[in-house]
Amino acid sequence: MSDYYLAESWYNFITTKIASIRDYGQAILNFWKLLKGFDGMHISKVLKNYPKLNIVFLGGVDKNGYREDCFANAIKEIFGAEITDLKSYFSFIIQDLEPAVPIRVENTEILKYIEQIKDIASLIINKANVDIEEHDELLEEYVNNPEKIFEGLVKFLQHCINVCVGFDEYMTFVWNIRKITKRYLELVFPKTKKEENLKFLKDFLGFTELFVPNVNDTSLRDEYTIYGFPDIYSKFDVSNWYADWVNPDEIPYTLKENLSSVITESVNTLGGLLLWLNRLIWMFFIEFSHYYAPLPKIIKNLPDPRRMYLDNCKEELKRLNWTWNNCEFLYTLKIEEATYSKKHGYYRFNEFTIENSIIKDKNGTAVSRLFGFLDQIAPALFLGVYELVFIDKNKFMLIERW
Repeated sequence: MSDYYLAESWYNFITTKIASIRDYGQAILNFWKLLKGFDGMHISKVLKNYPKLNIVFLGGVDKNGYREDCFANAIKEIFGAEITDLKSYFSFIIQDLEPAVPIRVENTEILKYIEQIKDIASLIINKANVDIEEHDELLEEYVNNPEKIFEGLVKFLQHCINVCVGFDEYMTFVWNIRKITKRYLELVFPKTKKEENLKFLKDFLGFTELFVPNVNDTSLRDEYTIYGFPDIYSKFDVSNWYADWVNPDEIPYTLKENLSSVITESVNTLGGLLLWLNRLIWMFFIEFSHYYAPLPKIIKNLPDPRRMYLDNCKEELKRLNWTWNNCEFLYTLKIEEATYSKKHGYYRFNEFTIENSIIKDKNGTAVSRLFGFLDQIAPALFLGVYELVFIDKNKFMLIERW
């Protein structure tokens, strides 16, 4: 049985699951860096020094070009490595001449994502102060047996899925407590009633107060204090139209190139880093299982762990007979506004202000009572079907995950 209040349990989780993401991710990137070192070199020279890489550049290639399902085409799509002019290459071969045709190696979107995920995994290991030796032997295996590089990619993806919310109990625990009232925390995790267990979560994961109600009743103030992690799903990083994409207005960096440096500078809790890892893995599978055509052709039946998890959560809410419209303190809140053009629909999430125990909309109209709202949203917030995003001390947005 899991013990969320024991450091050794978390160390074991990080050692067995997070380190695998780091190591397989690094091996894939090291293989690309090896190929990148050949950029601009003639294919003949490369294959003289690394004859086993023949399949990388020529596997399934003929004078007519790449077959769609051939190995070399998969390498081109995922690793950005190719012979620049295949017609010239085969012209040299037909004439029994050494093919003086250069190689081109470029970075790809999928590799940028893998690097981000690997970087966050490394940050988690460092933040937890766990000494885990890196396994460099994987690169040698891929160089000697290049056909195994896609087996390595599959293993990397499987390790990513295994650590996701809904698949791993420790990640799911961190997810469940990312925004939670003390009242609901003690209801679902009774061990947190012990001060030493709550202190452990604060000291080890960075679990902290996010909002304290401004009311005179000390009991209510204590019960409805919201705890969580301040460096994830906040105004800093949430788009005003989607909970899990990074906010392009607040972070003037592109996701693929600079996000890890932003996270290094701005995310100071282990809990926040774990949730960032889950978030990037979710976005990876959304982008590359739906919108990035080459990957599903190479790896069949790519899952969407975010969709799988949310579908299960919505079934759980049905089982609990929880619906927004049946909650008297929720249905009065209009959480989003939509505008439409001929081609597109746009959604913006409304901001609400908390004044003492009252919730007001942007016009200053009272729309709900704070404590009733927090009680009724608690199950959906716990599961993550809704995200509570604090804009500042007493302002928030509520975003539904579809």
